[in-house]
Amino acid sequence: MDLMAGIMAMAPLDLAALGAVVLIGLPHGALDGAIAIHLGFSRRMILFIRFLLLYVGMAGLVIAAWIVAPALCLLGFLVISMIHFGAGDARHGSGWVRGAEVLAHGGLVVAGISQMHRSESDVIFAYLTGGDTMLVWQGLDMLTVIVGVSLVVCLAQALWHRRWRGTALELGVLAVLFALTPPLVGFAVYFCCVHSARHVAAIMSGLRQHMSANAMLLQTLVFTVASWLAGAAAIWWFADMADPQPVILRVVFIGLAALTVPHMILVDGFYRRATRTLKRQFVSR
Repeated sequence: MDLMAGIMAMAPLDLAALGAVVLIGLPHGALDGAIAIHLGFSRRMILFIRFLLLYVGMAGLVIAAWIVAPALCLLGFLVISMIHFGAGDARHGSGWVRGAEVLAHGGLVVAGISQMHRSESDVIFAYLTGGDTMLVWQGLDMLTVIVGVSLVVCLAQALWHRRWRGTALELGVLAVLFALTPPLVGFAVYFCCVHSARHVAAIMSGLRQHMSANAMLLQTLVFTVASWLAGAAAIWWFADMADPQPVILRVVFIGLAALTVPHMILVDGFYRRATRTLKRQFVSR
């Protein structure tokens, strides 16, 4: 009861944002089990067991590394999140122009929210690093310059190419959202309503020809419940009953970092590479 009272004492908007990330955003990564099956990791039971062990093992390594070097790991997590978010949102261009679009989209979320709400973000970063945020801000300040240049490239493209105007409008709407809402709220809206929604739509569109909706739902449910139980156990075990917010933030965001690394390897590496190969084979026929 003390833990629940401490949780309910948190700022309502922050509590709602964290709840949305966990209950709505987190399940989008739970489709990784369905992706693994689609990629053939379930052809033999030993292959699927190996996939699960590697997935969990990589997540465990991230947590262990975070304990040893929290500031470095947080900065690394912000960088890979920026790339992952941007890769999911980018729709146009190729080569360096696509790179600029990836950095503009992902950088607006990561560097944009952080810089727009520097003091509030610093409190969150301090929870995640044990208090030392200097390295994190040094990295973010350098990234912000790169992101700014990338945003200018995207806006310039929108002036010359009509198809880029939707991208510019989306970036503008997100910038206003991030500026007007607390950092956790802005991130939660983006993570749940933009990134997760796009990811689920893209993955389900790619998998539904090879797997039933019920099978995908079952895989998603299993992975989601397992991650919820692990997070709840960590909060219960480590939280200060009177002030649980620091541990809740650590569990949510370090947990996201731990799951993002194998998720990115699977989705941005194996799955997208396999999808591009299939498209090339289809075009060549």
